Amino acid sequence: MNAVYIEITNVCNLNCSFCPCGKDSSDNPHGKRDFMSSELFERCIVESTTVAENVYFHVLGEPTLHPGFGLFLKKLGTTPLKLNLTTNGTTITRTGKLILASPAVRQVNFSTHAYAELPPEIATRHLQDVLDFCKMANAIRPDLYINLRLWNVGDAASDAWNRSMLTKVNEAFSSTSSSAEPSAQISLEHFCSRHKSFPVVGRIYLHQDSRFEWPILDERRKTRDERNATGTCRALDTHVAILHDGRVVACCLDHSGQITLGHIEDQSLAEILETPTAKSLREGFEKHELRHPLCQSCTFCKRFGK
Repeated sequence: MNAVYIEITNVCNLNCSFCPCGKDSSDNPHGKRDFMSSELFERCIVESTTVAENVYFHVLGEPTLHPGFGLFLKKLGTTPLKLNLTTNGTTITRTGKLILASPAVRQVNFSTHAYAELPPEIATRHLQDVLDFCKMANAIRPDLYINLRLWNVGDAASDAWNRSMLTKVNEAFSSTSSSAEPSAQISLEHFCSRHKSFPVVGRIYLHQDSRFEWPILDERRKTRDERNATGTCRALDTHVAILHDGRVVACCLDHSGQITLGHIEDQSLAEILETPTAKSLREGFEKHELRHPLCQSCTFCKRFGK
């Protein structure tokens, strides 16, 4: 297993239409917005070291909003785990120095597609803050991988923002490339299903992808005939997730705990991964069988070939 997703909070400061984070969670008793306790976080990282090499600080939520974010980085630095941080970048002027100072941070993913739904002047300001961080990182942390994500390719409503964003990225780094490293000139026309990542400068990349739908287990929307029982997934193979309240779930998209395998305070992560439900799901994925209704309702599974 490569990674454990640790949802240190499901609180976010944006309300994106494509994300369930801002949606009403009154129908889900576990869906209240909250922050993971320091004690629970310590338990999560101790257990993560037994099964993985990398962690993410999210399933839902903006991790840099957690009051203990800086402390969590320090605690992570005492372990062999490396952090792949996904953030909307809106707090980067406040948290950027903490991130760059932490040797535990291996990669930062900026969800710049979120800015397409913001007023232009606010979107531009956030993007500039992110680009300033990228320049600083390129200078003092050249080992740090950075992905500028545009996960909305094909969404006509986002096209204007995407083109504006790419223009600013090209302008920001056109003068930083050496003669051995040509200036980035990236356009949306470069995108295709087999070529999604484009080098900008150093270890900074633009990553384009189409938008995906979060899986929903809703009998009113998905009848048995509409579900797809054939397919596979990398859940429980490459990763597992721990929600902010300690529930261990099979998939990094299972934000509401529909496939809860156990609780991290009650069992070790290794034990939870060997529960009958976990074993059955893994066996199903190996045989290209989607055995849980949530998996059968998930369109992300279609991205994995047989």
